[in-house]
Amino acid sequence: MDDELEQKRKEKVEGFKINFGDLDDFSDDPANTADTVTTDESFDLDSGNTDLSDESESYENIGTYADNGSDITSYSDDLSDDTEQVLNKSELRAAKRYDKKRRRFKAKKNRIIFRTIWIIMVLFVSIMIGEYIMVGVDDMLAMGREEEKSVSITIPKNANIDQITDILAKNNVIKNKNFFKLYAMVTKSTSGFTQGTFDIETNKDYQAIINYMQSDMNRTDIVTIQFREGINVNDFAQLLEDGKVCSAEAFIKKCNSTEFDEDYEFLKDITNSDKRYYRLEGYLFPDTYDFYVGEDPSSVMRKFLSNYRRKLYLTKYRFEKNEKKTLLEDKAKELGMSMEEVITMASLIQAEAADVDDMYVISSIIHNRLATIDNGGKNNKGETGLNKLQLDSTEFYPYKSQSQVPASMRSTFTSTYSTYKIEGLPAGPICNPGIEAIKAVLNPDKTDYYYFCHKAATSTDPAVAYYAKTNDEHIKNQEKAGII
Repeated sequence: MDDELEQKRKEKVEGFKINFGDLDDFSDDPANTADTVTTDESFDLDSGNTDLSDESESYENIGTYADNGSDITSYSDDLSDDTEQVLNKSELRAAKRYDKKRRRFKAKKNRIIFRTIWIIMVLFVSIMIGEYIMVGVDDMLAMGREEEKSVSITIPKNANIDQITDILAKNNVIKNKNFFKLYAMVTKSTSGFTQGTFDIETNKDYQAIINYMQSDMNRTDIVTIQFREGINVNDFAQLLEDGKVCSAEAFIKKCNSTEFDEDYEFLKDITNSDKRYYRLEGYLFPDTYDFYVGEDPSSVMRKFLSNYRRKLYLTKYRFEKNEKKTLLEDKAKELGMSMEEVITMASLIQAEAADVDDMYVISSIIHNRLATIDNGGKNNKGETGLNKLQLDSTEFYPYKSQSQVPASMRSTFTSTYSTYKIEGLPAGPICNPGIEAIKAVLNPDKTDYYYFCHKAATSTDPAVAYYAKTNDEHIKNQEKAGII
């Protein structure tokens, strides 16, 4: 009986070996899992529904079978070592297959979640960008702005795009600062803005705003200054500083500069710059000019020089009543004079004359004296020393009088332009003459005078001019004028 039981036990063990050995032929392909040891195992990957309870149960109940539908007693305790090894390998392979399916399912589920989140984020960002662009484009095209009105804005010197944008937004010229800066960068318009004050409408689009603010023509901080005939470089500089156009010091530096010579040919005629107090004295044509507050000194100087060229080199004048109009330069050539000599003499006439008629007589006196230089300063009447013009207006130049000379050198100051000490004309003009003084140089009266003096004007009476042919007559005239 014992032998029969032992025989049955061996047959059952052999059955177990055969059943578990067949598992080696299974691949990891889910299609070959129909005959696995688990029963009723179900993976529904599409629905995310997985039932693992049967397989778990099958692992726990391995070794318990019923040949005829009834429970049998487990013989696991009596299994040999080889049988246990077979069972362990089979369980491991089943577990690996299960884990692989589980990971595959989890990966698929994660991909679905990731794609969903990614799509949501893309839609969200697209909506935000679209809204930003729509709002920006509306502002760029001046749509939805406040009702049209004009505002005054001031752009400081050397302002960057951030400063300009803040100013525009603060004054409701634009609404979207970031979009305006983006537009300026894309169109390469972040620089070139003009300093100054502008009156600008709030209904302009971005490009119109940029164009408007990059032109001096649209500025409203305009200063109008009248420069009288006969004032000098220092007077010009002070008027510019008082008008907040530029500093006097900066302008005076430009008056000694050569940076304008290439643009203005007539400046190349200056060959004695080292002997002049101010190189461009005489070239600041007296007139009424418009400037901008804080204008560059070079720009200011170009306005003076351009007007000088227009008045002296491009405009024709009539010197006699029925005479044909001619250019000043051509008239100077007729007299054998350079334009440098014309302007220098005109500055002397402008500084000395009491009125326009007096200019033409004084011009004749200066011409008469200059004509004696070749004769050692002697005229045909025997008068001597006439080669020195002896004009008071030159004695303290570049100052107008001794009282204007700095106290530290007042008692010893001697001007290199003093016509009491030098022969003929000074090294350069002593002021900036007007057109009448220039015409007087080129069309002097015909006289025999070599001397002149004036009785000073009063609140009720104009100045009175006295002329003389000899020194004796001149002394008597000085007595009449109350000078001596």
